Amino acid sequence: MDDTRIMALTERQYFPFLVLLSSVLGILFQNYFFFLLPLVVLFAGITVYRLHWIFYILLFSIPFSKELDLPGGFSTDFPDEPIMWWLFCFGIVYVLTNRSEDIKNWMKHPLTWAILIHWVWIFYTSIVSQDMLASMKFWLAKTWYLVVFYLLAFLFLKTYKRLLAFSVISILAAVITVFLVEFRHAASGFAFDQINTVVRPFYRNHVNYACLLVCLLPYSWPVWHYLKRDKLKRALWAGAIFIMLCGIFLSYTRAAYLAIFGVVLIYPLLKWRLVHAAAVAVPVVVLFGFFYFISHNRYLELAPDYNKAITHYEFGSLLEATPQGKDISTMERVYRWVAGANMVGDRYLVGFGPAGFYSAYKPYTLNQFSTYVSDNPERSTIHNYFLMTAVEQGIPGLVFFLILVYFFYLEAQRSFQSPDPVRRRWGLAAIGSFSSILILLFFNDMIETDKVGSYFFINIAILVRLNHMRTP
Repeated sequence: MDDTRIMALTERQYFPFLVLLSSVLGILFQNYFFFLLPLVVLFAGITVYRLHWIFYILLFSIPFSKELDLPGGFSTDFPDEPIMWWLFCFGIVYVLTNRSEDIKNWMKHPLTWAILIHWVWIFYTSIVSQDMLASMKFWLAKTWYLVVFYLLAFLFLKTYKRLLAFSVISILAAVITVFLVEFRHAASGFAFDQINTVVRPFYRNHVNYACLLVCLLPYSWPVWHYLKRDKLKRALWAGAIFIMLCGIFLSYTRAAYLAIFGVVLIYPLLKWRLVHAAAVAVPVVVLFGFFYFISHNRYLELAPDYNKAITHYEFGSLLEATPQGKDISTMERVYRWVAGANMVGDRYLVGFGPAGFYSAYKPYTLNQFSTYVSDNPERSTIHNYFLMTAVEQGIPGLVFFLILVYFFYLEAQRSFQSPDPVRRRWGLAAIGSFSSILILLFFNDMIETDKVGSYFFINIAILVRLNHMRTP
Protein backbone atom coordinates (compact mmCIF):
# COMPACT_ATOMS: atom_id res chain seq x y z
CA MET A 1 0.00 0.00 0.00
CA ASP A 2 1.37 3.42 -0.93
CA ASP A 3 2.25 5.29 2.28
CA THR A 4 2.36 8.59 0.38
CA ARG A 5 -1.44 8.60 0.17
CA ILE A 6 -1.64 9.80 3.74
CA MET A 7 0.25 12.92 2.76
CA ALA A 8 -2.34 13.65 0.10
CA LEU A 9 -4.79 14.52 2.84
CA THR A 10 -2.72 17.58 3.68
CA GLU A 11 -0.83 18.32 0.46
CA ARG A 12 -3.86 18.65 -1.82
CA GLN A 13 -6.56 21.24 -1.66
CA TYR A 14 -9.10 18.92 -0.02
CA PHE A 15 -7.79 19.12 3.50
CA PRO A 16 -7.53 22.95 3.63
CA PHE A 17 -11.04 23.09 2.18
CA LEU A 18 -12.25 20.70 4.91
CA VAL A 19 -10.66 22.93 7.57
CA LEU A 20 -12.38 25.99 6.10
CA LEU A 21 -15.74 24.23 5.79
CA SER A 22 -15.67 22.86 9.34
CA SER A 23 -14.76 26.31 10.68
CA VAL A 24 -17.67 27.91 8.85
CA LEU A 25 -20.08 25.22 10.08
CA GLY A 26 -18.77 25.55 13.63
CA ILE A 27 -19.38 29.30 13.65
CA LEU A 28 -22.70 29.04 11.81
CA PHE A 29 -24.21 26.41 14.12
CA GLN A 30 -22.24 27.53 17.20
CA ASN A 31 -21.10 23.97 17.69
CA TYR A 32 -17.39 23.69 18.29
CA PHE A 33 -17.34 19.95 17.55
CA PHE A 34 -17.23 20.91 13.86
CA PHE A 35 -13.72 22.23 14.46
CA LEU A 36 -12.62 18.68 15.35
CA LEU A 37 -13.76 17.26 12.02
CA PRO A 38 -10.42 17.80 10.19
CA LEU A 39 -8.57 16.09 13.04
CA VAL A 40 -10.97 13.15 12.89
CA VAL A 41 -10.42 12.81 9.14
CA LEU A 42 -6.65 13.09 9.56
CA PHE A 43 -6.71 10.53 12.40
CA ALA A 44 -8.74 8.16 10.22
CA GLY A 45 -6.32 8.59 7.33
CA ILE A 46 -3.33 7.85 9.55
CA THR A 47 -5.15 4.77 10.87
CA VAL A 48 -5.62 3.41 7.35
CA TYR A 49 -2.16 4.14 5.95
CA ARG A 50 0.19 4.55 8.93
CA LEU A 51 -1.30 2.64 11.82
CA HIS A 52 2.03 2.56 13.67
CA TRP A 53 1.81 6.34 14.00
CA ILE A 54 -1.28 5.83 16.17
CA PHE A 55 0.87 3.54 18.30
CA TYR A 56 3.39 6.39 18.71
CA ILE A 57 0.56 8.77 19.65
CA LEU A 58 -0.56 6.26 22.28
CA LEU A 59 2.96 6.04 23.69
CA PHE A 60 3.20 9.82 23.92
CA SER A 61 -0.17 10.03 25.69
CA ILE A 62 0.60 7.50 28.44
CA PRO A 63 2.46 9.85 30.83
CA PHE A 64 -0.23 12.53 30.44
CA SER A 65 -3.26 10.28 30.90
CA LYS A 66 -5.43 10.54 34.00
CA GLU A 67 -8.08 8.36 35.55
CA LEU A 68 -11.69 9.29 34.82
CA ASP A 69 -14.74 7.86 36.55
CA LEU A 70 -17.59 6.92 34.20
CA PRO A 71 -21.27 6.22 34.90
CA GLY A 72 -22.20 2.74 36.07
CA GLY A 73 -19.11 2.23 38.21
CA PHE A 74 -16.73 2.14 35.24
CA SER A 75 -13.52 4.09 34.90
CA THR A 76 -10.93 4.70 32.21
CA ASP A 77 -7.56 6.31 31.67
CA PHE A 78 -7.92 9.28 29.34
CA PRO A 79 -6.78 9.77 26.63
CA ASP A 80 -4.62 6.67 26.32
CA GLU A 81 -7.29 4.00 26.91
CA PRO A 82 -9.66 5.25 24.17
CA ILE A 83 -6.65 5.27 21.82
CA MET A 84 -5.96 1.71 23.01
CA TRP A 85 -9.50 0.68 22.05
CA TRP A 86 -9.08 2.31 18.65
CA LEU A 87 -5.79 0.48 18.09
CA PHE A 88 -7.27 -2.79 19.34
CA CYS A 89 -10.13 -2.67 16.84
CA PHE A 90 -8.08 -1.59 13.83
CA GLY A 91 -5.13 -3.71 14.96
CA ILE A 92 -7.26 -6.84 14.63
CA VAL A 93 -8.18 -5.76 11.08
CA TYR A 94 -4.51 -5.04 10.37
CA VAL A 95 -3.48 -8.52 11.54
CA LEU A 96 -6.22 -10.27 9.56
CA THR A 97 -5.40 -8.40 6.35
CA ASN A 98 -1.60 -8.62 6.61
CA ARG A 99 -0.75 -12.30 6.82
CA SER A 100 2.99 -11.84 6.95
CA GLU A 101 5.86 -13.97 8.18
CA ASP A 102 5.91 -11.78 11.28
CA ILE A 103 2.65 -13.26 12.55
CA LYS A 104 4.04 -16.79 12.16
CA ASN A 105 7.23 -15.84 14.01
CA TRP A 106 5.17 -14.28 16.79
CA MET A 107 2.97 -17.35 17.13
CA LYS A 108 5.92 -19.76 17.23
CA HIS A 109 7.68 -18.13 20.17
CA PRO A 110 7.43 -19.83 23.60
CA LEU A 111 6.75 -16.47 25.25
CA THR A 112 3.65 -16.02 23.11
CA TRP A 113 2.37 -19.43 24.14
CA ALA A 114 3.12 -18.71 27.80
CA ILE A 115 1.12 -15.48 27.58
CA LEU A 116 -1.79 -17.10 25.72
CA ILE A 117 -2.06 -19.99 28.17
CA HIS A 118 -2.09 -17.57 31.08
CA TRP A 119 -4.70 -15.47 29.26
CA VAL A 120 -6.94 -18.53 28.83
CA TRP A 121 -6.57 -19.39 32.52
CA ILE A 122 -7.55 -15.82 33.48
CA PHE A 123 -10.68 -16.26 31.35
CA TYR A 124 -11.54 -19.50 33.13
CA THR A 125 -11.03 -18.00 36.59
CA SER A 126 -13.19 -15.07 35.53
CA ILE A 127 -16.05 -17.43 34.66
CA VAL A 128 -15.92 -19.15 38.07
CA SER A 129 -15.18 -15.91 39.92
CA GLN A 130 -17.15 -14.78 42.97
CA ASP A 131 -17.67 -11.47 41.12
CA MET A 132 -17.93 -12.49 37.47
CA LEU A 133 -18.68 -8.97 36.17
CA ALA A 134 -15.59 -7.42 37.74
CA SER A 135 -13.44 -10.37 36.62
CA MET A 136 -14.66 -10.25 33.02
CA LYS A 137 -13.91 -6.51 32.91
CA PHE A 138 -10.40 -7.40 34.08
CA TRP A 139 -10.05 -10.09 31.38
CA LEU A 140 -11.26 -7.74 28.64
CA ALA A 141 -8.78 -5.07 29.72
CA LYS A 142 -6.03 -7.71 29.75
CA THR A 143 -7.06 -8.71 26.22
CA TRP A 144 -6.65 -5.29 24.65
CA TYR A 145 -3.42 -4.73 26.58
CA LEU A 146 -2.00 -7.93 25.09
CA VAL A 147 -3.15 -7.11 21.55
CA VAL A 148 -1.88 -3.52 21.62
CA PHE A 149 1.26 -3.76 23.72
CA TYR A 150 2.43 -7.25 22.83
CA LEU A 151 1.12 -8.23 19.39
CA LEU A 152 1.02 -4.78 17.76
CA ALA A 153 4.22 -3.68 19.48
CA PHE A 154 5.91 -6.76 17.99
CA LEU A 155 4.56 -5.95 14.52
CA PHE A 156 5.22 -2.19 14.59
CA LEU A 157 8.64 -2.08 16.28
CA LYS A 158 10.21 -4.10 13.52
CA THR A 159 13.33 -2.02 12.82
CA TYR A 160 15.96 -0.37 15.00
CA LYS A 161 14.81 2.97 13.62
CA ARG A 162 11.32 2.36 15.01
CA LEU A 163 12.76 1.22 18.32
CA LEU A 164 14.61 4.51 18.45
CA ALA A 165 11.38 6.42 17.77
CA PHE A 166 9.60 4.42 20.48
CA SER A 167 12.27 5.27 23.05
CA VAL A 168 12.56 8.97 22.19
CA ILE A 169 8.78 9.53 22.11
CA SER A 170 8.17 7.68 25.39
CA ILE A 171 11.05 9.32 27.28
CA LEU A 172 10.42 12.86 26.04
CA ALA A 173 6.75 12.64 27.01
CA ALA A 174 7.76 11.46 30.49
CA VAL A 175 10.38 14.22 30.78
CA ILE A 176 7.74 16.87 30.01
CA THR A 177 5.62 15.59 32.89
CA VAL A 178 8.67 15.65 35.17
CA PHE A 179 9.15 19.34 34.26
CA LEU A 180 5.52 20.09 35.10
CA VAL A 181 5.53 18.07 38.31
CA GLU A 182 8.81 19.33 39.70
CA PHE A 183 8.01 22.94 38.78
CA ARG A 184 5.03 22.68 41.13
CA HIS A 185 7.04 20.63 43.61
CA ALA A 186 9.68 23.34 43.82
CA ALA A 187 7.11 25.75 45.29
CA SER A 188 7.03 23.59 48.43
CA GLY A 189 10.79 23.21 48.57
CA PHE A 190 10.45 19.68 47.17
CA ALA A 191 8.67 18.63 50.36
CA PHE A 192 8.07 14.91 50.87
CA ASP A 193 4.52 15.42 52.13
CA GLN A 194 3.53 17.30 48.95
CA ILE A 195 4.65 14.80 46.33
CA ASN A 196 1.30 13.00 46.02
CA THR A 197 -0.41 16.34 45.38
CA VAL A 198 1.98 17.73 42.76
CA VAL A 199 2.01 14.59 40.57
CA ARG A 200 -1.70 14.97 39.85
CA PRO A 201 -3.53 14.96 37.46
CA PHE A 202 -1.10 12.90 35.40
CA TYR A 203 -0.34 10.30 38.06
CA ARG A 204 -2.47 8.72 40.77
CA ASN A 205 0.36 9.01 43.29
CA HIS A 206 4.12 9.30 43.61
CA VAL A 207 4.55 5.53 43.14
CA ASN A 208 2.97 5.56 39.65
CA TYR A 209 5.13 8.57 38.80
CA ALA A 210 8.40 6.98 39.89
CA CYS A 211 7.61 3.56 38.43
CA LEU A 212 6.97 4.96 34.95
CA LEU A 213 10.32 6.77 35.01
CA VAL A 214 12.12 3.65 36.24
CA CYS A 215 10.53 1.58 33.43
CA LEU A 216 11.74 4.01 30.78
CA LEU A 217 15.21 4.78 32.12
CA PRO A 218 16.94 1.69 30.56
CA TYR A 219 15.83 2.77 27.08
CA SER A 220 17.87 5.95 27.39
CA TRP A 221 21.05 3.87 26.97
CA PRO A 222 20.67 2.67 23.33
CA VAL A 223 19.54 6.17 22.33
CA TRP A 224 22.61 7.63 24.06
CA HIS A 225 24.85 5.30 22.07
CA TYR A 226 23.04 6.10 18.81
CA LEU A 227 23.73 9.82 19.30
CA LYS A 228 27.46 9.40 19.88
CA ARG A 229 28.35 11.29 16.67
CA ASP A 230 26.17 14.31 17.42
CA LYS A 231 27.53 16.11 20.48
CA LEU A 232 24.70 18.64 20.73
CA LYS A 233 21.93 16.04 20.59
CA ARG A 234 23.85 13.84 22.99
CA ALA A 235 24.16 16.71 25.45
CA LEU A 236 20.42 17.37 25.20
CA TRP A 237 19.74 13.69 25.72
CA ALA A 238 22.03 13.69 28.76
CA GLY A 239 19.89 16.54 30.11
CA ALA A 240 16.75 14.44 29.60
CA ILE A 241 18.33 11.52 31.47
CA PHE A 242 19.34 13.85 34.31
CA ILE A 243 15.78 15.19 34.56
CA MET A 244 14.42 11.64 34.76
CA LEU A 245 16.88 10.76 37.53
CA CYS A 246 15.90 13.92 39.41
CA GLY A 247 12.24 12.96 39.04
CA ILE A 248 12.93 9.48 40.45
CA PHE A 249 14.97 10.87 43.35
CA LEU A 250 12.41 13.55 44.23
CA SER A 251 9.54 11.08 44.04
CA TYR A 252 10.65 9.68 47.40
CA THR A 253 9.64 6.18 46.31
CA ARG A 254 11.60 3.42 48.06
CA ALA A 255 10.57 0.69 45.61
CA ALA A 256 11.85 2.78 42.68
CA TYR A 257 15.25 3.26 44.34
CA LEU A 258 15.46 -0.45 45.03
CA ALA A 259 14.50 -1.28 41.43
CA ILE A 260 17.30 0.85 39.98
CA PHE A 261 19.97 -0.82 42.10
CA GLY A 262 18.37 -4.27 42.02
CA VAL A 263 18.54 -4.47 38.23
CA VAL A 264 22.33 -4.68 38.47
CA LEU A 265 21.97 -8.14 40.05
CA ILE A 266 20.26 -9.46 36.91
CA TYR A 267 23.28 -9.05 34.65
CA PRO A 268 25.56 -11.62 36.37
CA LEU A 269 22.78 -14.19 35.94
CA LEU A 270 22.74 -13.52 32.21
CA LYS A 271 26.50 -13.25 31.77
CA TRP A 272 27.23 -16.54 33.52
CA ARG A 273 24.12 -18.31 32.15
CA LEU A 274 22.55 -18.86 35.56
CA VAL A 275 18.88 -18.50 34.56
CA HIS A 276 18.19 -22.23 35.02
CA ALA A 277 19.88 -22.23 38.42
CA ALA A 278 17.97 -19.12 39.51
CA ALA A 279 14.69 -20.68 38.35
CA VAL A 280 15.29 -23.45 40.88
CA ALA A 281 16.95 -21.46 43.67
CA VAL A 282 14.48 -18.56 43.92
CA PRO A 283 11.32 -20.70 44.45
CA VAL A 284 13.19 -22.86 46.97
CA VAL A 285 14.27 -19.80 48.97
CA VAL A 286 10.78 -18.28 48.84
CA LEU A 287 9.13 -21.54 49.96
CA PHE A 288 11.67 -21.98 52.75
CA GLY A 289 10.96 -18.45 53.99
CA PHE A 290 7.21 -19.04 53.77
CA PHE A 291 7.28 -22.29 55.77
CA TYR A 292 9.70 -20.77 58.29
CA PHE A 293 7.28 -17.96 59.11
CA ILE A 294 4.15 -20.10 59.27
CA SER A 295 5.74 -22.77 61.45
CA HIS A 296 5.11 -22.07 65.15
CA ASN A 297 3.22 -18.94 63.99
CA ARG A 298 6.45 -16.97 63.67
CA TYR A 299 4.74 -14.51 61.33
CA LEU A 300 2.89 -13.10 64.36
CA GLU A 301 6.21 -11.63 65.46
CA LEU A 302 5.91 -9.24 62.50
CA ALA A 303 2.74 -7.66 63.89
CA PRO A 304 3.19 -3.90 64.32
CA ASP A 305 2.74 -1.80 67.42
CA TYR A 306 -0.54 -0.05 66.61
CA ASN A 307 0.56 3.12 68.41
CA LYS A 308 3.96 3.30 66.70
CA ALA A 309 3.13 2.37 63.07
CA ILE A 310 2.29 5.89 61.88
CA THR A 311 2.42 8.12 58.84
CA HIS A 312 5.72 9.96 58.43
CA TYR A 313 5.97 13.43 56.90
CA GLU A 314 9.75 13.51 56.51
CA PHE A 315 11.42 11.11 54.11
CA GLY A 316 14.40 10.58 56.41
CA SER A 317 12.20 9.49 59.28
CA LEU A 318 10.30 7.21 56.89
CA LEU A 319 13.51 5.43 55.85
CA GLU A 320 14.50 5.08 59.50
CA ALA A 321 11.09 3.74 60.51
CA THR A 322 10.78 1.16 57.71
CA PRO A 323 13.13 -1.55 59.08
CA GLN A 324 11.77 -0.94 62.59
CA GLY A 325 8.18 -1.74 61.54
CA LYS A 326 7.04 1.76 62.41
CA ASP A 327 6.00 2.91 58.93
CA ILE A 328 2.27 2.65 58.33
CA SER A 329 2.46 1.99 54.57
CA THR A 330 4.87 -0.92 55.06
CA MET A 331 2.91 -2.45 57.92
CA GLU A 332 -0.37 -2.05 56.03
CA ARG A 333 1.21 -4.12 53.28
CA VAL A 334 2.03 -6.84 55.82
CA TYR A 335 -1.59 -6.68 57.02
CA ARG A 336 -2.83 -7.40 53.50
CA TRP A 337 -0.13 -9.97 52.75
CA VAL A 338 -1.20 -12.00 55.76
CA ALA A 339 -4.82 -11.78 54.56
CA GLY A 340 -3.70 -12.79 51.06
CA ALA A 341 -1.84 -15.86 52.37
CA ASN A 342 -4.98 -16.93 54.25
CA MET A 343 -7.04 -16.43 51.07
CA VAL A 344 -4.71 -18.60 49.00
CA GLY A 345 -5.05 -21.37 51.57
CA ASP A 346 -8.83 -21.19 51.26
CA ARG A 347 -9.13 -21.14 47.44
CA TYR A 348 -5.78 -22.32 46.14
CA LEU A 349 -6.97 -23.80 42.83
CA VAL A 350 -8.98 -21.06 41.06
CA GLY A 351 -8.69 -18.17 43.51
CA PHE A 352 -11.32 -15.53 44.15
CA GLY A 353 -11.39 -14.29 40.55
CA PRO A 354 -9.47 -11.49 38.79
CA ALA A 355 -10.09 -8.12 40.45
CA GLY A 356 -11.62 -10.04 43.36
CA PHE A 357 -9.18 -9.29 46.18
CA TYR A 358 -10.76 -6.13 47.58
CA SER A 359 -14.30 -7.48 47.87
CA ALA A 360 -13.16 -10.65 49.65
CA TYR A 361 -10.12 -9.94 51.81
CA LYS A 362 -11.58 -8.39 54.98
CA PRO A 363 -12.73 -11.69 56.60
CA TYR A 364 -9.20 -13.10 56.14
CA THR A 365 -7.36 -10.30 57.95
CA LEU A 366 -5.91 -10.55 61.44
CA ASN A 367 -6.53 -7.77 63.95
CA GLN A 368 -2.95 -8.06 65.23
CA PHE A 369 -1.73 -6.58 61.93
CA SER A 370 -4.28 -3.79 61.53
CA THR A 371 -3.17 -0.16 61.19
CA TYR A 372 -4.81 3.26 61.14
CA VAL A 373 -5.56 2.93 57.41
CA SER A 374 -6.84 -0.64 57.37
CA ASP A 375 -10.38 0.53 56.61
CA ASN A 376 -8.97 1.13 53.08
CA PRO A 377 -11.31 3.88 51.79
CA GLU A 378 -9.30 4.20 48.54
CA ARG A 379 -10.06 0.50 47.78
CA SER A 380 -6.42 -0.31 47.07
CA THR A 381 -5.27 -3.90 46.69
CA ILE A 382 -2.64 -6.23 48.11
CA HIS A 383 0.56 -4.45 46.94
CA ASN A 384 2.33 -7.58 45.77
CA TYR A 385 1.55 -8.79 42.26
CA PHE A 386 2.80 -12.33 42.82
CA LEU A 387 0.62 -12.86 45.88
CA MET A 388 -2.30 -11.08 44.23
CA THR A 389 -2.08 -13.43 41.25
CA ALA A 390 -2.23 -16.45 43.57
CA VAL A 391 -5.17 -14.94 45.47
CA GLU A 392 -7.21 -14.04 42.39
CA GLN A 393 -6.17 -16.75 39.90
CA GLY A 394 -5.13 -19.56 42.21
CA ILE A 395 -1.74 -21.27 42.40
CA PRO A 396 -1.97 -22.28 38.68
CA GLY A 397 -2.29 -18.61 37.72
CA LEU A 398 0.87 -17.76 39.66
CA VAL A 399 2.69 -20.72 38.09
CA PHE A 400 1.68 -19.58 34.58
CA PHE A 401 2.97 -16.09 35.33
CA LEU A 402 6.27 -17.44 36.67
CA ILE A 403 6.66 -19.61 33.56
CA LEU A 404 6.27 -16.43 31.49
CA VAL A 405 9.03 -14.79 33.55
CA TYR A 406 11.24 -17.86 33.14
CA PHE A 407 10.88 -17.89 29.34
CA PHE A 408 11.60 -14.16 29.26
CA TYR A 409 14.93 -14.63 31.00
CA LEU A 410 15.82 -17.59 28.81
CA GLU A 411 15.35 -15.31 25.81
CA ALA A 412 17.20 -12.54 27.66
CA GLN A 413 20.16 -14.86 28.21
CA ARG A 414 20.35 -15.57 24.48
CA SER A 415 20.05 -11.88 23.64
CA PHE A 416 22.76 -10.99 26.16
CA GLN A 417 25.17 -13.40 24.43
CA SER A 418 24.46 -12.00 20.94
CA PRO A 419 27.57 -10.97 18.93
CA ASP A 420 25.58 -8.08 17.43
CA PRO A 421 26.27 -5.03 19.67
CA VAL A 422 23.13 -3.17 18.51
CA ARG A 423 20.88 -6.10 19.29
CA ARG A 424 22.64 -6.55 22.63
CA ARG A 425 22.06 -2.90 23.62
CA TRP A 426 18.35 -3.01 22.82
CA GLY A 427 18.08 -6.38 24.53
CA LEU A 428 19.70 -4.96 27.66
CA ALA A 429 17.25 -2.06 27.61
CA ALA A 430 14.25 -4.42 27.47
CA ILE A 431 15.78 -6.67 30.13
CA GLY A 432 16.54 -3.73 32.41
CA SER A 433 13.03 -2.31 32.08
CA PHE A 434 11.37 -5.70 32.59
CA SER A 435 13.55 -6.49 35.61
CA SER A 436 12.77 -3.10 37.15
CA ILE A 437 9.06 -3.85 36.83
CA LEU A 438 9.50 -7.29 38.42
CA ILE A 439 11.21 -5.73 41.43
CA LEU A 440 8.43 -3.15 41.70
CA LEU A 441 5.86 -5.97 41.64
CA PHE A 442 7.09 -7.24 45.00
CA PHE A 443 5.70 -4.05 46.58
CA ASN A 444 2.95 -3.08 44.12
CA ASP A 445 0.50 -4.65 41.69
CA MET A 446 0.74 -2.39 38.66
CA ILE A 447 0.74 -4.62 35.58
CA GLU A 448 -2.92 -3.73 35.05
CA THR A 449 -2.14 0.02 34.98
CA ASP A 450 -1.33 2.01 31.85
CA LYS A 451 1.80 3.58 33.33
CA VAL A 452 3.57 0.26 33.98
CA GLY A 453 1.58 -2.60 32.43
CA SER A 454 2.00 -1.22 28.93
CA TYR A 455 5.80 -1.35 29.16
CA PHE A 456 5.76 -4.79 30.80
CA PHE A 457 4.34 -6.28 27.60
CA ILE A 458 6.29 -3.97 25.25
CA ASN A 459 9.51 -5.24 26.83
CA ILE A 460 8.51 -8.81 26.01
CA ALA A 461 7.53 -7.81 22.47
CA ILE A 462 10.88 -6.10 21.88
CA LEU A 463 12.90 -9.06 23.15
CA VAL A 464 10.96 -11.45 20.90
CA ARG A 465 11.22 -9.06 17.92
CA LEU A 466 15.02 -8.79 18.24
CA ASN A 467 15.26 -12.33 16.86
CA HIS A 468 13.59 -11.13 13.65
CA MET A 469 14.70 -7.49 13.50
CA ARG A 470 14.78 -5.90 10.08
CA THR A 471 17.23 -3.32 8.84
CA PRO A 472 15.75 0.22 8.54
